[in-house]
Amino acid sequence: MIVKISRTLIATVVAMSLASPLLAAQAAEERSLNELRNTVVNLLQALVQKGVLTREQAEAMVKSAQDKAVADAAAIEQQEKAEAGAVRVPYVPEVVKEEIRKEVADQLAPEVTKQVVAEAKAEKWGVPGALPDWIERITLGGDMRVRLESDRFPASNPQNAYLNFNAINAAGGFSRAGNAAFLNTSIDRNYLLARLRIDLNAQLKSGWSVGARLATGTLVNPDSTNQVLGQYGGRYQTDIDLAYIKWSGGTRSGRQKLTVWGGKFPNPFLSSDLVWDTDVNFEGAALNYQLGLGRNPKTPYYWFTNVGALPVQEIALSSNDKWLYAGQTGFDFHSAAGSRLRFGVAYYDFSHVVGQLNTPESNLLDYTAPTYVQKGNTLFDIRNTQDRTQNLFALASAYRELDVMLATDLMVSASYRLGFYLDYVKNLGYDESAVSARVGTDVAPRVKGYQSELSFGTPNLDHGGAWHAFVGYRYLQRDAVIDAFTDQDYHLGGTDAKGYFVGADVSLTDRVWARARYLPFDAIDGPPLAIDVWQLEINARF
Repeated sequence: MIVKISRTLIATVVAMSLASPLLAAQAAEERSLNELRNTVVNLLQALVQKGVLTREQAEAMVKSAQDKAVADAAAIEQQEKAEAGAVRVPYVPEVVKEEIRKEVADQLAPEVTKQVVAEAKAEKWGVPGALPDWIERITLGGDMRVRLESDRFPASNPQNAYLNFNAINAAGGFSRAGNAAFLNTSIDRNYLLARLRIDLNAQLKSGWSVGARLATGTLVNPDSTNQVLGQYGGRYQTDIDLAYIKWSGGTRSGRQKLTVWGGKFPNPFLSSDLVWDTDVNFEGAALNYQLGLGRNPKTPYYWFTNVGALPVQEIALSSNDKWLYAGQTGFDFHSAAGSRLRFGVAYYDFSHVVGQLNTPESNLLDYTAPTYVQKGNTLFDIRNTQDRTQNLFALASAYRELDVMLATDLMVSASYRLGFYLDYVKNLGYDESAVSARVGTDVAPRVKGYQSELSFGTPNLDHGGAWHAFVGYRYLQRDAVIDAFTDQDYHLGGTDAKGYFVGADVSLTDRVWARARYLPFDAIDGPPLAIDVWQLEINARF
């Protein structure tokens, strides 16, 4: 018996048996599913017509398909509920994974590394537990210089015309000093010098800090930290160059600021090397007060005052210690373009620096002689003895120096700066009659000096290829300033000198630069003395 099954019944059976796959199929597969359904329908019809399937068997297949479709639908619904919110990740082959991993690493590694390093520095990962907290408060730095210098003396210079007062005072007399009693005025010299300085700064709380520095150089020369090379491999002499405590604070608005130094500290005054060599540091106490006059932070403009009480030489068992009492006032203006203008008027009053003549055959007043001089100042012999082999020279004039300084830096473009300064000084403490009486002959006042410099180049030597060149002129009469503290390179140090100077700086890297200078100078009033100084040096900071 042939069982006839309608197309509708067969289609229902097929649809129920394929319910689970169809639920997961995509709309794009509709055509393929229709073809599959038609194929199954035709197959079932053929089986029924040939008697392979009975009607009961067909009905059992229909019922079985229906039950399976219901069970599959219930299982899918239960699984979807259980996996609600889960992220399905398709299987990715290991080869594809490796390619993706490499591409992501190449793109993100530099940026991620930079971010991690920045966070590590800001949050100091690992440092608090590994290092003591004082390391965070202390910074180290310094600089190194190697210089080749050539001192040239023309044949017209007279020999044995300039006394070496340092050697004479150290030996106790002119004849005792021997060949060292005269300065070199005729023998050309070529030599190497080195300078090393190591700085330490400790930042404390509430505006307090401590500074210190080790430097090469002699212990008696206040204006040089140079070490002459060629000592048969001997070790360099070093000593403490700076040692101070500083406090700095200001108002909440920032318009007023006060800074106080105590100890041995850098020069706090607006000045040039006409009066103070750049290596001269000050001992004692000083303060700086600033009052802001403008309200635009991009163009700060303030009035400043510097005051200092600075011991020059402490005398045991005497109340006549040598002191420097200094004051300065001026203003400092900054433009929005980076230009700057500074002006200052300073007064330096040296107390008890004039030599005093000993009573006959006494040495009680020997302490009034300076511990160090260069050359140029008017000196006289304070030894009062019948022994002609004894001599001790001291300053014949008082020194109350009025110093006026004007300096400007003009940004002519974003890449170049034009600089200019003019420094004028006059010794108001010179008394012609008193000086002449001490020396024993008339000594006309020569108490003025000035120096100017014009420079052009990049604003800073902070990158390779940066440079700036300068040219200037210096005129310094013999008693305008104390010769011990003025720059020691011009005319090989001291006063009574005039001449121009030229030079240039070229940066090799952001921390290394070269400098070349030429300083031809002549004496103003003393015996003819021409000295041409050539300098070529390499500087590095760290």
